Amino acid sequence: KAGLNVIVVEKQAVFGGTTATSGGMLWIPGNHHSPALQAQLGESDSLDNARQYIIAEAGDYADVDRIDAYLQYGPEMIAFLEKETHVKFEGAEYPDYNMEHPNASRVRSLTSPQYDAGKLGKHFRQLKPELPQMLFLGFAIGSSVEMKQFFRAGRSPRAFAAVAYKMARHLVDSAIHGGPRRVVRGRALISRLAQSLFELDVPILLSSPANELIMEGERVCGAVIATPVGKRRVIARKGVVLGSGGFPHDDKRRQAAYPTNAYDGVRRSVANPGNTGDGARLAEQAGGVFSKEVSNGGAWMPTSVRPDVVGPEGVWPHLVDRLKPGFIAVNGEGRRFGNESAAYSAFVPMMLEGSGDEPLGFAWLIGGKNAVDRWGIGRVRPKPMSRNGFIQSGYLIEAPSIAQLATAIHVDPRQLEQTVSHFNADALRGEDTQYKRGSNAYDAYQGDDEHGPNQCLGPVEKGPFYAIKMFAGEIGTFAGVRTDKFARVVNEAGKPITGLHAVGNDQLNVFGGA
Repeated sequence: KAGLNVIVVEKQAVFGGTTATSGGMLWIPGNHHSPALQAQLGESDSLDNARQYIIAEAGDYADVDRIDAYLQYGPEMIAFLEKETHVKFEGAEYPDYNMEHPNASRVRSLTSPQYDAGKLGKHFRQLKPELPQMLFLGFAIGSSVEMKQFFRAGRSPRAFAAVAYKMARHLVDSAIHGGPRRVVRGRALISRLAQSLFELDVPILLSSPANELIMEGERVCGAVIATPVGKRRVIARKGVVLGSGGFPHDDKRRQAAYPTNAYDGVRRSVANPGNTGDGARLAEQAGGVFSKEVSNGGAWMPTSVRPDVVGPEGVWPHLVDRLKPGFIAVNGEGRRFGNESAAYSAFVPMMLEGSGDEPLGFAWLIGGKNAVDRWGIGRVRPKPMSRNGFIQSGYLIEAPSIAQLATAIHVDPRQLEQTVSHFNADALRGEDTQYKRGSNAYDAYQGDDEHGPNQCLGPVEKGPFYAIKMFAGEIGTFAGVRTDKFARVVNEAGKPITGLHAVGNDQLNVFGGA
């Protein structure tokens, strides 16, 4: 749109990367959709409020210049995309992760409306697919409203009818086109972006990783691309932008940037497998600096691993179950260690700290029959879907009593019974006296609006009882390449390297890892 020539080079055989399997949600304070949401909710917000919130959350790692640039240009970016491309957003009522902060808000988030990916034409089959484990009979669930329909389908005729209609359309679409054309969340966002590129004749070169930067003195003036038909030297008159998704699958950088009990050499990650730290490697080649000076090296997500499924497809991100009433999380001693309904980015650090001297941090997520029937647990779907295969594989542990469950997961039965008893007493009163679960707007939003008096708190009291082991996983990384407020990669002295930028997860996180 600025009159320049652009080439996108993609390492993998499909395009979409991290975004294609993400929730497709953006956090942009001051976006032009926010005022309508503020009026609807009776809530006021400002960029100064957001600034104070970010700086407080980033703490010692706050880079005020970059934060200010983010706040200034974020709203402009949203307006530009909606005016100049196929990208569309909708304002979303979604609480900030730390709603206990006085400057937190519910009006800063944006979602990506669903899209007809058939508009991509011949490029449709090059679009990165959803994570298969996150689909329901091949169907990708979009909005939170749609998710509630699926959870209620087993007990609500209206929800069942809505789900049945959507599944029927999905099956017909798949039969006609060889796959569903309706795409949601991050896949909708990346489809809209890609369609905009294709119409502007911007190529996306697939299976073409950038292996080397081309330098003229201290200036970056291009890159060497390994295409399927051989090496290609691309000269960039204006510059190279690194956006390779960070390093979640770079074992060496993980070891350096993560806490010692977060990683044992096995990656339990739902991050894009192609994200192996290429951006950081290329930046270092040009004199750039990889930094782990953030509060969290990874964008944490509690995950569990199905032992009979190899690779990323066997990993499950715990986005729903632990937040719902009727579930409790305990450490290897059978004690709670924090608020189970906290945002995933806060839950994993609590889990790691709560693991004490364990060489690898973990937690047991425990639920009774009622909760598992209603919500499922991990990869286990709600009733009436079978859970026998998960039990046989060892992924799901089942026992008729809490004491017997404790024995099965090698936890002190007396301690676990005591923990659950105290938890249940609090749940019946609707007040978590230990960790205040359900006391803030984020917790409540993620809970069950049909449950009371606390939307997140329900007793674990009816057997059989179930347990799944959770580990520290991630959806991306926060350590990264040092940049200035213009996203220019800088060297050890803090001087910008001419012609080289880093964005997204390649860039040292603008929120300091918070």
